[in-house]
Amino acid sequence: MDKRHEIEKLAYEFFQRDGCIHGRELEHWIEAERIVYARHTALVSEKPVKVKKAVAAKAVTVKVAEKKSKTAKRAPGKGKAKKSGTP
Repeated sequence: MDKRHEIEKLAYEFFQRDGCIHGRELEHWIEAERIVYARHTALVSEKPVKVKKAVAAKAVTVKVAEKKSKTAKRAPGKGKAKKSGTP
């Protein structure tokens, strides 16, 4: 739903709430506008946070995958030498 339609709908609800008295259209419109723009601003400000979390999670996944692939590429016996009890 676009913002204008949302504002119209909300302003009409305010008109009905106030007893369908004419002459307060501007007041209802401004009140509805404030609410709708506040909602949309809140939604917009939340999106980057979610994106950042998703990017961070993906970065961790990539690092883990890189670590696993480096470990898998080592040839057997060429890693760190194990200490044994005999000289």
